[in-house]
Amino acid sequence: MFKKIYIMHLCMSRRFLLLLALVVLVGIGTKAFAASFTDTEQTVYAEAFAYLSEKGIVRGYSDGLARPHLLLNRAEALKVLLLAQKKYAERVAWYQQNMPPLPLFSDIQQNQWYAPLVETAFELEIARGYSDGTFLPGRLLTAEEAVVLLTRAFGEEADASADAQTSSAIENRPRQWYTSAINTAINRNLIVQESRPLQLGQPVTRGQFFEMVYRMMRVRETGVLAFRSVPVTASPSLTPQPPPQTTAQVLPSSTASQPYASEQYFAVSMPSLGIQDLTITHPIDPLSQEGVLSPLKDGVGHLFSYPGAGGKIMIYGHSSGYPWDVSKFTKIFRKVNQLRNGDRIFITYSGMLHTYEVTFEETIDASDTSPFNDDGSGEELLLYTCWPPDSIAQRYVVHARPVDSVALR
Repeated sequence: MFKKIYIMHLCMSRRFLLLLALVVLVGIGTKAFAASFTDTEQTVYAEAFAYLSEKGIVRGYSDGLARPHLLLNRAEALKVLLLAQKKYAERVAWYQQNMPPLPLFSDIQQNQWYAPLVETAFELEIARGYSDGTFLPGRLLTAEEAVVLLTRAFGEEADASADAQTSSAIENRPRQWYTSAINTAINRNLIVQESRPLQLGQPVTRGQFFEMVYRMMRVRETGVLAFRSVPVTASPSLTPQPPPQTTAQVLPSSTASQPYASEQYFAVSMPSLGIQDLTITHPIDPLSQEGVLSPLKDGVGHLFSYPGAGGKIMIYGHSSGYPWDVSKFTKIFRKVNQLRNGDRIFITYSGMLHTYEVTFEETIDASDTSPFNDDGSGEELLLYTCWPPDSIAQRYVVHARPVDSVALR
């Protein structure tokens, strides 16, 4: 079947990109998502993940894991909150078909997957931007932001008391913008009791936030005033654990202290090629020629797995200029062969800075899709373009392995 869909050019080859889309469709490196996850069993988050998964609000990663210990960013939080209620989900669907031409914030691109979420959340006064005109969708969600977004999304009346209620589940301070929201969360018992309270200003994990959403939804469904208390046992499962089979370290950091980090949700920097903060976009419609070509107007495209999730991660881009393509990125990958073993590639994704080290490079036949097969050897980044420049004869593939992962704050 794939040989019939023969590659003409990735610079960009319309037929080849359709081939890649079909590879995605048949599931190279993917698995079906289940209502329960092996890495949430026997943890305090098990019921929340199973409940939200069953309702189609939360999905696992390509390896079938939920990774409750991973940190969450603002865009991901909006997705969960807006899918949790039908009236919001319908509005998101409307924006997906009717996006305004101009973004609300300077750091939002209207073709990014989270743009309809931002439009909806802003319209409904659930989320706001910053004073400098940015939204920072990739910024990690802090404990107080999580609670405020949750109570706004579910229309909870704020506790007007200026005094901060205290709890062993979360910190609180009087007369702050988040005080009343945290008071409400404490009264509703929305925050899971762990070995130590959530710290103000510190990022929350997927498990912690999904548990809040689950408790709020159950309170609304049952009509009770607060979520039932859950006995706390001294179990290692209450403490977020690092992902299995990974060498990455997750450490607090900031974009200021990480010169190759980006404020964008998804971007790549390759210092040895002079490429800095290049936008990466996953196609909205990976099954159409136009859809897969669309990201190349703003930078480079993405297919398959995501940084930190395991599997093959493909970043594809131009190496040749053609009259029909007016993008300034038509030749962005024409020097990709100058990368050498040991060179580092930095990818910002979802509030994390992932560092990859080049292991080898190869030139392959235009119809060869073997580099994308998941052989179980772990996560691998692939840079992909036509080769040689201004030719459609072959493809050039740079292989890189993950060496570090740092949380950006």
